[in-house]
Amino acid sequence: MKILLVAGPFISLREPYNGGTEAFVVELANELVRLGHTVDVIAKDADEKNLFQVIEFHESPLSMKDDSYRPCPEWLGQQHYQTLQYGLFDVSRYDVIHYNSFIPEIYAVGALFKTPSVLTLHLPPTEKFVLMYTFFIKHAPVVPIGISARMSKQWKAFLGSDVNVILNGIPLDKWTVHERNADGYLLWSGRIAKEKNVEAAIQLANYLKQPLRIVGPVFDKEYFRDHVQPQMNERIEYVSHATQQQLSNLVAGASAYLATATWEEPFGLSTVEMLASGLPVVGFTSAIPPELRHENVSIAVDSQDWQDLIKPLEVAKQSEPAACRDFAASFAMTKTSAAYVNVYERMVTKLRR
Repeated sequence: MKILLVAGPFISLREPYNGGTEAFVVELANELVRLGHTVDVIAKDADEKNLFQVIEFHESPLSMKDDSYRPCPEWLGQQHYQTLQYGLFDVSRYDVIHYNSFIPEIYAVGALFKTPSVLTLHLPPTEKFVLMYTFFIKHAPVVPIGISARMSKQWKAFLGSDVNVILNGIPLDKWTVHERNADGYLLWSGRIAKEKNVEAAIQLANYLKQPLRIVGPVFDKEYFRDHVQPQMNERIEYVSHATQQQLSNLVAGASAYLATATWEEPFGLSTVEMLASGLPVVGFTSAIPPELRHENVSIAVDSQDWQDLIKPLEVAKQSEPAACRDFAASFAMTKTSAAYVNVYERMVTKLRR
Protein backbone atom coordinates (compact mmCIF):
# COMPACT_ATOMS: atom_id res chain seq x y z
CA MET A 1 0.00 0.00 0.00
CA LYS A 2 0.92 3.65 -0.39
CA ILE A 3 0.38 5.33 2.97
CA LEU A 4 0.44 9.01 3.92
CA LEU A 5 1.09 9.83 7.59
CA VAL A 6 0.20 13.36 8.64
CA ALA A 7 2.09 15.00 11.50
CA GLY A 8 2.09 18.61 10.31
CA PRO A 9 4.11 20.84 7.98
CA PHE A 10 5.84 22.66 10.85
CA ILE A 11 6.27 19.60 13.10
CA SER A 12 9.85 18.39 13.39
CA LEU A 13 10.45 14.65 13.59
CA ARG A 14 14.11 15.05 14.45
CA GLU A 15 15.49 13.87 17.76
CA PRO A 16 15.24 14.81 20.52
CA TYR A 17 11.48 14.58 20.05
CA ASN A 18 9.11 17.14 21.55
CA GLY A 19 6.88 14.34 22.77
CA GLY A 20 5.65 10.79 22.41
CA THR A 21 3.50 11.51 19.35
CA GLU A 22 6.52 12.45 17.24
CA ALA A 23 8.35 9.30 18.36
CA PHE A 24 5.29 7.21 17.52
CA VAL A 25 4.95 8.67 14.00
CA VAL A 26 8.62 8.03 13.22
CA GLU A 27 8.69 4.46 14.46
CA LEU A 28 5.34 3.51 12.92
CA ALA A 29 6.41 4.93 9.55
CA ASN A 30 9.72 3.04 9.66
CA GLU A 31 8.04 -0.23 10.58
CA LEU A 32 5.44 0.15 7.83
CA VAL A 33 8.29 0.53 5.31
CA ARG A 34 9.93 -2.62 6.70
CA LEU A 35 6.64 -4.41 6.07
CA GLY A 36 6.91 -3.49 2.39
CA HIS A 37 4.68 -0.42 2.20
CA THR A 38 5.52 2.96 0.66
CA VAL A 39 5.25 5.65 3.33
CA ASP A 40 5.33 9.44 3.05
CA VAL A 41 5.05 11.71 6.10
CA ILE A 42 3.94 15.34 6.09
CA ALA A 43 6.34 17.04 8.48
CA LYS A 44 8.89 19.84 8.71
CA ASP A 45 11.85 17.45 8.70
CA ALA A 46 13.18 14.15 10.07
CA ASP A 47 16.52 12.49 10.71
CA GLU A 48 18.18 11.15 7.56
CA LYS A 49 18.44 7.62 8.98
CA ASN A 50 14.68 7.09 8.59
CA LEU A 51 13.21 4.87 5.88
CA PHE A 52 10.23 7.04 4.91
CA GLN A 53 9.99 10.10 2.69
CA VAL A 54 9.22 13.51 4.20
CA ILE A 55 6.73 15.74 2.37
CA GLU A 56 7.52 19.39 3.11
CA PHE A 57 5.26 22.42 2.70
CA HIS A 58 7.61 25.39 2.73
CA GLU A 59 7.16 28.84 4.22
CA SER A 60 6.37 31.75 1.92
CA PRO A 61 9.16 34.17 0.90
CA LEU A 62 6.58 36.91 1.47
CA SER A 63 5.58 38.15 4.89
CA MET A 64 2.58 36.38 6.39
CA LYS A 65 2.28 38.75 9.34
CA ASP A 66 -1.14 40.37 9.67
CA ASP A 67 -1.57 43.66 11.53
CA SER A 68 -5.12 44.42 10.46
CA TYR A 69 -7.93 42.00 9.61
CA ARG A 70 -6.89 39.01 11.75
CA PRO A 71 -3.74 40.16 13.56
CA CYS A 72 -1.09 37.48 13.94
CA PRO A 73 2.71 37.33 14.22
CA GLU A 74 4.90 36.22 11.33
CA TRP A 75 5.51 32.70 12.65
CA LEU A 76 1.78 32.01 13.02
CA GLY A 77 0.98 33.43 9.60
CA GLN A 78 3.63 31.15 8.08
CA GLN A 79 2.15 28.14 9.89
CA HIS A 80 -1.29 28.95 8.45
CA TYR A 81 0.24 29.31 5.00
CA GLN A 82 2.07 25.99 5.25
CA THR A 83 -0.92 24.08 6.59
CA LEU A 84 -3.35 25.32 3.96
CA GLN A 85 -1.05 23.97 1.26
CA TYR A 86 -2.39 20.57 2.26
CA GLY A 87 -5.56 21.46 0.38
CA LEU A 88 -3.58 21.61 -2.89
CA PHE A 89 -1.66 18.41 -2.24
CA ASP A 90 -2.62 15.42 -4.42
CA VAL A 91 -3.69 12.70 -2.00
CA SER A 92 -5.18 10.52 -4.77
CA ARG A 93 -1.86 8.66 -5.08
CA TYR A 94 -2.34 7.14 -1.59
CA ASP A 95 -4.43 4.16 -0.54
CA VAL A 96 -4.89 5.49 2.98
CA ILE A 97 -4.14 8.60 5.05
CA HIS A 98 -3.22 8.26 8.72
CA TYR A 99 -3.66 11.43 10.78
CA ASN A 100 -1.55 12.10 13.89
CA SER A 101 -1.87 15.87 13.96
CA PHE A 102 -3.11 18.46 16.44
CA ILE A 103 -3.53 21.25 13.85
CA PRO A 104 -7.15 22.37 13.25
CA GLU A 105 -6.59 23.47 9.64
CA ILE A 106 -5.34 20.00 8.75
CA TYR A 107 -8.75 18.56 9.56
CA ALA A 108 -10.67 21.40 7.94
CA VAL A 109 -8.83 20.58 4.70
CA GLY A 110 -8.80 16.81 5.26
CA ALA A 111 -12.59 16.81 5.47
CA LEU A 112 -12.62 17.53 1.72
CA PHE A 113 -10.77 14.31 0.84
CA LYS A 114 -12.44 10.97 0.15
CA THR A 115 -9.36 8.82 0.67
CA PRO A 116 -9.83 6.20 3.44
CA SER A 117 -8.39 7.67 6.62
CA VAL A 118 -7.37 6.69 10.13
CA LEU A 119 -7.29 9.17 13.02
CA THR A 120 -5.21 8.25 16.05
CA LEU A 121 -6.50 9.94 19.19
CA HIS A 122 -3.30 10.78 21.05
CA LEU A 123 -4.80 13.26 23.54
CA PRO A 124 -7.80 13.39 25.89
CA PRO A 125 -10.95 15.22 24.75
CA THR A 126 -10.98 18.98 25.11
CA GLU A 127 -13.53 21.38 23.67
CA LYS A 128 -11.16 22.27 20.84
CA PHE A 129 -10.28 18.70 19.88
CA VAL A 130 -13.86 17.46 20.20
CA LEU A 131 -15.04 20.11 17.72
CA MET A 132 -12.08 19.49 15.42
CA TYR A 133 -12.39 15.70 15.30
CA THR A 134 -16.20 15.41 15.23
CA PHE A 135 -16.30 17.80 12.26
CA PHE A 136 -13.64 15.74 10.49
CA ILE A 137 -15.34 12.40 11.17
CA LYS A 138 -18.69 13.78 9.97
CA HIS A 139 -17.30 14.69 6.53
CA ALA A 140 -14.46 12.24 5.80
CA PRO A 141 -14.28 8.43 5.56
CA VAL A 142 -12.28 8.04 8.77
CA VAL A 143 -11.88 5.47 11.54
CA PRO A 144 -10.83 6.87 14.96
CA ILE A 145 -8.39 4.81 17.03
CA GLY A 146 -7.62 5.22 20.73
CA ILE A 147 -4.11 4.49 21.98
CA SER A 148 -5.41 2.98 25.23
CA ALA A 149 -8.68 1.84 26.79
CA ARG A 150 -8.59 5.07 28.79
CA MET A 151 -8.58 7.15 25.58
CA SER A 152 -11.22 4.97 23.95
CA LYS A 153 -13.63 5.37 26.86
CA GLN A 154 -13.15 9.13 27.08
CA TRP A 155 -13.64 9.69 23.36
CA LYS A 156 -16.65 7.37 23.08
CA ALA A 157 -18.62 9.84 25.19
CA PHE A 158 -18.11 12.51 22.51
CA LEU A 159 -17.98 10.51 19.29
CA GLY A 160 -21.10 8.54 20.11
CA SER A 161 -19.77 5.10 19.22
CA ASP A 162 -17.13 2.62 20.26
CA VAL A 163 -13.55 3.63 19.56
CA ASN A 164 -11.25 0.73 18.74
CA VAL A 165 -7.96 0.51 20.63
CA ILE A 166 -4.50 -0.05 19.18
CA LEU A 167 -1.90 0.24 21.90
CA ASN A 168 1.18 2.29 21.13
CA GLY A 169 4.43 0.42 20.62
CA ILE A 170 8.16 0.91 20.56
CA PRO A 171 10.97 -0.68 18.51
CA LEU A 172 12.42 -3.01 21.15
CA ASP A 173 15.78 -3.29 19.41
CA LYS A 174 16.43 0.41 20.05
CA TRP A 175 16.40 -0.08 23.81
CA THR A 176 19.29 -2.06 25.31
CA VAL A 177 18.70 -4.01 28.51
CA HIS A 178 21.07 -2.74 31.19
CA GLU A 179 22.19 -4.41 34.38
CA ARG A 180 20.47 -2.87 37.38
CA ASN A 181 22.43 -0.38 39.44
CA ALA A 182 20.85 -1.04 42.83
CA ASP A 183 22.52 2.04 44.32
CA GLY A 184 21.95 4.20 41.26
CA TYR A 185 19.97 7.37 40.86
CA LEU A 186 16.24 7.67 40.25
CA LEU A 187 15.29 8.73 36.73
CA TRP A 188 12.46 10.99 35.53
CA SER A 189 11.75 12.14 31.98
CA GLY A 190 9.14 14.22 30.20
CA ARG A 191 8.31 17.78 29.32
CA ILE A 192 8.85 20.17 32.22
CA ALA A 193 5.35 21.47 32.90
CA LYS A 194 3.02 21.51 35.90
CA GLU A 195 0.86 18.56 34.79
CA LYS A 196 3.93 16.32 34.49
CA ASN A 197 4.65 16.98 38.17
CA VAL A 198 8.42 16.52 38.38
CA GLU A 199 8.15 18.10 41.85
CA ALA A 200 6.86 14.80 43.25
CA ALA A 201 9.96 13.01 41.97
CA ILE A 202 12.21 15.68 43.53
CA GLN A 203 10.45 15.47 46.89
CA LEU A 204 10.72 11.68 46.90
CA ALA A 205 14.40 11.73 46.01
CA ASN A 206 15.17 14.32 48.67
CA TYR A 207 13.31 12.33 51.31
CA LEU A 208 15.20 9.15 50.39
CA LYS A 209 18.45 11.10 50.08
CA GLN A 210 18.86 9.46 46.69
CA PRO A 211 20.16 11.16 43.51
CA LEU A 212 17.66 12.06 40.78
CA ARG A 213 18.26 12.76 37.10
CA ILE A 214 15.62 14.87 35.33
CA VAL A 215 15.42 14.67 31.54
CA GLY A 216 13.20 16.67 29.20
CA PRO A 217 12.49 19.96 27.43
CA VAL A 218 11.30 22.96 29.44
CA PHE A 219 7.78 23.69 28.12
CA ASP A 220 6.80 26.01 30.97
CA LYS A 221 9.71 28.33 31.75
CA GLU A 222 7.96 30.01 34.69
CA TYR A 223 7.13 26.66 36.27
CA PHE A 224 10.73 25.53 35.85
CA ARG A 225 12.06 28.78 37.31
CA ASP A 226 9.67 28.95 40.26
CA HIS A 227 9.09 25.31 41.19
CA VAL A 228 11.94 23.19 39.84
CA GLN A 229 15.15 25.21 39.90
CA PRO A 230 14.79 26.26 43.58
CA GLN A 231 14.81 22.55 44.55
CA MET A 232 18.01 21.72 42.72
CA ASN A 233 20.87 20.57 44.93
CA GLU A 234 23.90 18.29 44.77
CA ARG A 235 21.64 15.23 44.38
CA ILE A 236 19.06 16.63 41.95
CA GLU A 237 20.41 17.14 38.43
CA TYR A 238 18.64 18.49 35.36
CA VAL A 239 20.11 16.76 32.30
CA SER A 240 18.08 18.76 29.75
CA HIS A 241 16.53 17.34 26.59
CA ALA A 242 17.92 14.02 25.34
CA THR A 243 17.77 11.74 22.33
CA GLN A 244 16.54 8.18 22.74
CA GLN A 245 20.12 6.91 22.72
CA GLN A 246 21.16 9.41 25.39
CA LEU A 247 18.17 8.43 27.51
CA SER A 248 19.02 4.75 27.08
CA ASN A 249 22.55 5.47 28.29
CA LEU A 250 21.17 7.19 31.38
CA VAL A 251 19.22 4.05 32.25
CA ALA A 252 22.52 2.25 32.81
CA GLY A 253 23.14 4.26 35.96
CA ALA A 254 19.58 4.20 37.32
CA SER A 255 17.80 2.07 39.90
CA ALA A 256 14.17 2.96 38.99
CA TYR A 257 12.04 5.27 36.87
CA LEU A 258 9.40 7.60 38.32
CA ALA A 259 6.13 8.39 36.49
CA THR A 260 4.50 11.20 38.44
CA ALA A 261 2.20 13.05 36.02
CA THR A 262 -1.00 14.33 37.61
CA TRP A 263 -2.90 14.41 34.33
CA GLU A 264 -4.12 11.12 32.86
CA GLU A 265 -1.44 10.01 30.46
CA PRO A 266 -3.07 8.78 27.24
CA PHE A 267 -0.48 5.99 27.01
CA GLY A 268 3.00 6.67 28.35
CA LEU A 269 5.68 5.65 25.86
CA SER A 270 8.43 6.56 28.30
CA THR A 271 7.18 3.92 30.72
CA VAL A 272 7.49 1.22 28.06
CA GLU A 273 10.89 2.50 26.94
CA MET A 274 12.26 2.28 30.47
CA LEU A 275 10.83 -1.20 30.99
CA ALA A 276 12.35 -2.31 27.69
CA SER A 277 15.70 -1.13 29.05
CA GLY A 278 15.31 -3.30 32.15
CA LEU A 279 14.32 -0.46 34.48
CA PRO A 280 11.29 -0.86 36.79
CA VAL A 281 8.69 1.91 36.91
CA VAL A 282 6.83 3.33 39.91
CA GLY A 283 4.25 6.07 39.71
CA PHE A 284 0.69 7.29 40.00
CA THR A 285 -2.31 5.70 38.26
CA SER A 286 -2.80 9.01 36.45
CA ALA A 287 0.64 8.56 34.88
CA ILE A 288 0.48 4.81 34.20
CA PRO A 289 -2.62 3.57 32.30
CA PRO A 290 -4.00 0.14 33.30
CA GLU A 291 -2.44 -1.65 30.30
CA LEU A 292 1.04 -0.60 31.43
CA ARG A 293 0.70 -1.73 35.06
CA HIS A 294 2.40 -4.80 36.51
CA GLU A 295 2.53 -5.85 40.15
CA ASN A 296 6.31 -6.20 40.18
CA VAL A 297 7.88 -4.12 37.41
CA SER A 298 5.41 -1.27 36.71
CA ILE A 299 3.64 -0.39 39.93
CA ALA A 300 0.97 2.32 40.06
CA VAL A 301 -0.59 3.74 43.22
CA ASP A 302 -4.06 5.30 43.25
CA SER A 303 -2.74 8.51 44.70
CA GLN A 304 -0.85 11.65 43.78
CA ASP A 305 1.14 11.81 46.99
CA TRP A 306 4.86 11.15 46.55
CA GLN A 307 5.01 9.48 49.97
CA ASP A 308 2.84 6.66 48.66
CA LEU A 309 5.62 5.74 46.25
CA ILE A 310 8.15 4.83 48.94
CA LYS A 311 7.06 1.22 49.58
CA PRO A 312 6.27 0.35 45.92
CA LEU A 313 9.71 1.65 44.99
CA GLU A 314 11.34 -0.90 47.27
CA VAL A 315 9.27 -3.67 45.67
CA ALA A 316 10.12 -2.56 42.14
CA LYS A 317 13.84 -2.43 42.87
CA GLN A 318 13.76 -6.16 43.62
CA SER A 319 12.61 -6.99 40.10
CA GLU A 320 14.95 -8.42 37.50
CA PRO A 321 15.80 -6.45 34.33
CA ALA A 322 14.71 -9.44 32.22
CA ALA A 323 11.24 -9.32 33.80
CA CYS A 324 10.92 -5.63 32.90
CA ARG A 325 11.94 -6.39 29.32
CA ASP A 326 9.52 -9.32 29.04
CA PHE A 327 6.60 -7.12 30.06
CA ALA A 328 7.66 -4.37 27.66
CA ALA A 329 7.75 -6.89 24.80
CA SER A 330 3.94 -6.84 24.86
CA PHE A 331 4.15 -3.35 23.37
CA ALA A 332 6.43 -4.00 20.42
CA MET A 333 5.98 -1.72 17.41
CA THR A 334 5.72 -4.81 15.21
CA LYS A 335 2.37 -5.59 16.88
CA THR A 336 1.19 -1.99 16.69
CA SER A 337 2.02 -1.62 13.01
CA ALA A 338 0.39 -4.95 12.12
CA ALA A 339 -2.80 -3.83 13.84
CA TYR A 340 -2.84 -0.56 11.88
CA VAL A 341 -2.22 -2.38 8.59
CA ASN A 342 -5.23 -4.53 9.38
CA VAL A 343 -7.35 -1.39 9.78
CA TYR A 344 -5.94 0.15 6.59
CA GLU A 345 -6.75 -2.97 4.57
CA ARG A 346 -10.31 -3.19 5.92
CA MET A 347 -10.97 0.45 5.04
CA VAL A 348 -9.55 0.17 1.54
CA THR A 349 -11.52 -3.04 0.87
CA LYS A 350 -14.74 -1.50 2.18
CA LEU A 351 -14.41 1.61 0.00
CA ARG A 352 -13.76 -0.47 -3.13
CA ARG A 353 -16.95 -2.51 -2.77
